This record gives sequence, C-alpha cells and structure tokens, in this order.
Amino acid sequence: MNFFIRDFSGSFEDFAAVVRIDNLCDPEHLYTVEEFRYDYEHFDTSKYVLRYYLAEKDGEAVGYACYHHMPHRFHPQRFWIWIAVVPTFRRQGIGSALYERILSDLQKLSAKFLHTSARETWPESINFLENRGFREVFRTWESHLRVQDFNPAPFQHYLDQVRQQGFLLSTLSREKMSDPDWFAKLYELHMTVLRDVPSYTPFTPGSPEEFRRRLIEHPDLLADGYFLVKAGTDYVGESFVYKIPAEPGHLIQGFTGVRREYRGKGLAMALKLLVIQYAKEHGYNLIKTWNASTNAPILDVNEKLGFRRQPAWIE
Repeated sequence: MNFFIRDFSGSFEDFAAVVRIDNLCDPEHLYTVEEFRYDYEHFDTSKYVLRYYLAEKDGEAVGYACYHHMPHRFHPQRFWIWIAVVPTFRRQGIGSALYERILSDLQKLSAKFLHTSARETWPESINFLENRGFREVFRTWESHLRVQDFNPAPFQHYLDQVRQQGFLLSTLSREKMSDPDWFAKLYELHMTVLRDVPSYTPFTPGSPEEFRRRLIEHPDLLADGYFLVKAGTDYVGESFVYKIPAEPGHLIQGFTGVRREYRGKGLAMALKLLVIQYAKEHGYNLIKTWNASTNAPILDVNEKLGFRRQPAWIE
C-alpha cells in the first residue's frame, strides 16, 4: 500500500484539500474552503460526533472520509458517512481503506445505522456501497430552473390571490427591523414545517442556538431572499435561498414550507414565485433545489414553475 490515512488536522491546507477533492469528484456542485470551514466549525461537537480522515499518496491528499451525527434525524447510533477519492486515484484500494478506517471508529461508537447518498449517474459509487451492504431507502430529485427563461406573467394571479385572502408577504430583512420577536417566531415556524418533510427517519428539532448558527447567521444565506407569509403577525410559511460562492449566478433553494392549517391556499406557490422574482431582479441565472421523490405537492409546484429534473440522489 503506497498511501496512508491520517487524521484531519483542521489546518487551512486540510480544509483546502477536502474541498479540492470534493470539487474534482462532483464538479456540478462546487464548494469553497470558506463554506466548508464555516460548516465544520459551526457543527455542535458538544452534542454530536464529527470526524474526518485524509488519504495521502506521495505527499498529496487524494481522498477523504468523514462521519457525523445527523442533527435533524438524531439518534446516538445513527451516522452519516461520506467517502470521496479523486477519480484518477480510484481502484487502488484508497476508498476501501478509508471505509474500513471509519467503520472501525463507528463500531467502537456502537453505531447501528449508517446513511449516505450517491447520484444515480455514479454507478461506481453505487456498486461500492452495495458491495458493503448498503441498500436504497429513499430518492431525492434535484431540479433546476433557468431564471432568465422564466415568464412571471402567467403566475401573477397566485400572488394576487394570496394578498386577497389577507395574507402579508414579507422578508427576513424586514422582519428583523420591525418585529422584536422575529427570531423566536421564525425558529418555531421552521421546526414546525420541517417535521412534515418526507423522510425515512424520525425528525428531531435543533436548538434555537443551532438554528441561529447554521441557518440565520450562515454567510451564504440571503436575508432579503428569505420570504415569509404572515397571517396577521403570525409566520405561516417560509422559503429561502443561499448564494453559491463557487458558482456565481447560481442559488440554492434551501426550503419551502407552510403550516398544515394554511396549506391549499396557494402559499407555497406564492413563496416560490417571490424567490424566482428575487433571483431575476438580482441577476441570478439558475436556481437549484432538492425534494423527496415522495413529496408530490412541492414537486407539482416546481413542475408548474418550469423546474427541470436532474439525476436523482439515492440514499
């Protein structure tokens, strides 16, 4: 074996190595060192486990593996794992060695459930996982909307109907300035609607502080692109986007959700329209979103708006 595996040091060089490997493995979803560092340093290791390893060959990082608890699907013995090897260094036993290293750790942690994902267009990755006992339990559709091709005129009546029903449309930026209780109300809304997102594991809410660190204070979140529907002073629906620093002109649709008692009133469509309108006005050209294959209502909204499905992610 002419490579070796070592602990992730937390140095700038190691952060950069992980990002370089990820971007070589998946050039359609680019990442920056700053994004990775923020996510890594704001993962609550006082409550959850997080561990990375790097594989080096001839002084070059050529692969990595990680495992961590899943905060919104938390179980002390449930972990997400990820293994990535630079394509030109595959079939040399590096991925297998990385897997064995984290598996040894996870056995010591009495892990019972291991989760990961692979795109359906990655047969090599799927075979790797299936050969180690992983089985498909869930699919997530990735969808893209080319913003400049979107014509808002046929959809204006959705926004009109929402306003005619007495709902107010706002943004996180506005609420921060006008409502001293905005944070508590937004946290409660977000955790409430997240419970209804289709999943194969039970939902566990994060703490208010975790919500603040990992969403509200995230440097890529666009507060003026975080839209809210209000019934009086109550927050009843949300939809927000992140910028993608490594992909100028692209946005990630973070989440769209409406309280159960307010569904069927066109609020999700209105929120999505506001996001697209925001993207168009600010010169963005692509919105990426991900939805469970079983989430028929939101997939229907996306299809009406012109989102086009990309290869699915298999979990």
